[in-house]
Amino acid sequence: MNLKRISKKSWGAIMIAAGLGMVTATAADGDPDAKQEVRAAAAIKLLKERKDVSLSYVKGLVCPSCALGIRIKVSKLPFVDSTRYKRGVDMDARTQLLTVALLPGLKPNDESLAKAITAAGYDPVERYSLESGQLESHPYTKAKKSK
Repeated sequence: MNLKRISKKSWGAIMIAAGLGMVTATAADGDPDAKQEVRAAAAIKLLKERKDVSLSYVKGLVCPSCALGIRIKVSKLPFVDSTRYKRGVDMDARTQLLTVALLPGLKPNDESLAKAITAAGYDPVERYSLESGQLESHPYTKAKKSK
C-alpha cells in the first residue's frame, strides 16, 4: 500500500474509525454493562440533585455516539422539557443512565418512553425513583420495535 496515495479524506475516515473503536473498547471501564452497584449509587445521586426528571437504565448505552439516536427519539415525546440538558435528554455512558427532563407538572409515559428508546435501537430495562429515600426500580415491559 502506498501511503502517499491515501487522500486526506481517507485518513480522516481511518482516524474516526480508530477513535470509535477505542471509545467502544473503553466504555464503562471496558465492560459493556455497568455494574449494578455503580448504577444504583449514580441513580440515587442524580435523583436527589435533579428535580422533574425521569431516570432509566438503558442497556447498550455505552458510548457518547449512542446519545444521538436516543436524543432524537426521546426529545419528541410530549412530556419532555427540551429547554433543559440537550433537547431534554442527558445520558451517562459510564452508568448507562438516561435522564429525561420533564415539563412541570407532567409525568413520563413509561410505554412511550420505552418505545422511543427501543426505536433508537436500545433496550430500556428499568426506570428508577426515590421513595422515602430508597431507590426503587420499575422494570419496563418489553417494547416492540417499530418499523
